[in-house]
Amino acid sequence: MTSRNPWVYAACQAGGWGLYTLMNVLLALVTPSMEGGAPLHRVVLLCTIGSLVGVCVTHLARSRLNLREWVRLPMRALAVRVVGASLGLGAVQTLLAFLAFYPFIASPFSASHPHIQLVGFLYPLTIWTLVMFMWLLIYCTVHFIHHARTVELERWKLEAAAQSAELRFLKSQLQPHFLFNCLNSTRALITEDPQRAQEVVTRLSSLLRYALASREPETVSLERELQVVRDYLGLEGVRLDERLRVREDVAPEALGAPVPAMLVQTLVENAIKHGIARMPEGGEVTLSAHVREGALCLEVTNTAAPASTPPAPHSSGVGLHNASERLRLLCGAGASLQLDQSQAATTTARVRIPLPA
Repeated sequence: MTSRNPWVYAACQAGGWGLYTLMNVLLALVTPSMEGGAPLHRVVLLCTIGSLVGVCVTHLARSRLNLREWVRLPMRALAVRVVGASLGLGAVQTLLAFLAFYPFIASPFSASHPHIQLVGFLYPLTIWTLVMFMWLLIYCTVHFIHHARTVELERWKLEAAAQSAELRFLKSQLQPHFLFNCLNSTRALITEDPQRAQEVVTRLSSLLRYALASREPETVSLERELQVVRDYLGLEGVRLDERLRVREDVAPEALGAPVPAMLVQTLVENAIKHGIARMPEGGEVTLSAHVREGALCLEVTNTAAPASTPPAPHSSGVGLHNASERLRLLCGAGASLQLDQSQAATTTARVRIPLPA
């Protein structure tokens, strides 16, 4: 019954008012006294005229009152509007019906037609008010169901978009070239150092399991996040060997702080990708986490590559942008992620997460 389905609306109007006409005719046949013993063709004519007037009144009400928007109102406001509109439309319908009946009767208010005398105006007014109330009730119910379905559909679309974003996020964390490098390194280690090859496979398995399970829950303790970061650094250590040096400075009271899953891993991956891996001599990655003034202060610092060094491949900045957005959504507006490149020798990613009181 929306403007995008005019034929459905027209069919409902024709069907509803046609059924109303038929019911009135049948009722007049069963109880002839209601129409003063009028002939059948006259009864049919008057009932048809009344229904046609009703079609016009309800159609004008639909276009003038913007009824489709009423379903968005609170229930009390909607009920008040429906009752008020029923009274108004009932009065208009009654007046128009009298005028339409006039050519077929001697006088709308004559003594020969007591059922439509002025004093009997309240009777048809009550009937038409009830008819309009039923029409509005059906119309609003249909649109309420349509509105609820639309809202539900939009919610499904939002959930699908969120899941798609999560999938893209996971893909951004586990780049294929990283996996290929790990697998190639493992293949080389199988004959040279089988024990270390087993360790690499274990770390890779742990990292994959953590990444795939990071959708639920959204946040994890810093201690749990650091476990997967160490697995990741262990894998990168196989590839970079002595070029990668790692230092941790994590306060014990910071280990229980909640952080978005994969946040620290993303920062460390970014530090290696854009810093250590670009330099032949490698560099150092420092992880520090402390609790200060009711907030977790986390820093990931890496040796900065010289400005003349070619940029890392696939440097789109999507990883840090995603991490910043997730941090804001999960930890509130008080949380922040800043990349400090003011020092020529180092690059530092600083994260501040307010802790629950």
